[in-house]
Amino acid sequence: MARRPHDPDGDFAGYLAVRWPDLVGGLEAEGIDPDAARLAVAVTMLGHRRGWSRLVREQQVDVVLWSEARERAGLVARPGEAAPHGVGVPDPADPPEPWLERAREVRAGERRRTVRRTMVGLAVVAVLAAGWTWWATRPEVAPVREEANPLPVAWYSGGELHLADVVVGLPDVDEFVADGADVVARLGSGDYVRVRADGDVEPLDAAPAQLADTGPAPAYLPPGRYDTRVQSVPLPGGGWAHLIDSSRRSGAQDAVRRSESGRRALVVCPTESTCQPPITITATDGSVRLR
Repeated sequence: MARRPHDPDGDFAGYLAVRWPDLVGGLEAEGIDPDAARLAVAVTMLGHRRGWSRLVREQQVDVVLWSEARERAGLVARPGEAAPHGVGVPDPADPPEPWLERAREVRAGERRRTVRRTMVGLAVVAVLAAGWTWWATRPEVAPVREEANPLPVAWYSGGELHLADVVVGLPDVDEFVADGADVVARLGSGDYVRVRADGDVEPLDAAPAQLADTGPAPAYLPPGRYDTRVQSVPLPGGGWAHLIDSSRRSGAQDAVRRSESGRRALVVCPTESTCQPPITITATDGSVRLR
């Protein structure tokens, strides 16, 4: 069947077919065992499968993948260094597909271990009373679905965290903040996690510096007479994004709730004196938070 134009699956498969020998060969040239080299490259590639189009569009693919593959294989990452060329020879008898299947098993195991470590903190008392019961009913991996974010910032509503390309089911998030394409968050249990751009959830040993107070937001006058600013967050490229609500007045609860007569919207201000038209938020009926 002919491949459709601008097919992300085809782009991913094409890159994999061309660069697999060099990525694997580059690791082997550094002394990595052949099987370990293949698995490291496969896990790295699979980790970028969901966001492949964004990776190709916004970053240097060879640089990102080579750095992560080296780190996965136990080598120094060397940020900024591109993957080598001409060090591997394509071998039809050694295709990447079997290693991608093994990589899926590795990533599934890592997700299960991540959720298990996170939930231990929530269930210490229950484990002491009924440890085996908790183990038998431990939660599954946080659900992830592909969905383009209609807003230019990460946001949280109804137990779901909306990133650029995916929505992650993550209940009980107390606060969060964007860290590049990822999000770092503090859960109600007091545990800290990093949510990767592809939806993977990883535990953190300590509070990330990114959750520190970003300082006061600049003065901002909402566009409508009945609009109230609820939250503001800085934008990665400079400027601020302001969450406004027209269904209530200043001093009400922090979460924004939709009413029949009101609206919730996001206003992006690249500078303190320049703001774009409000983006009405219709993707959820629950509360909305930017932090």
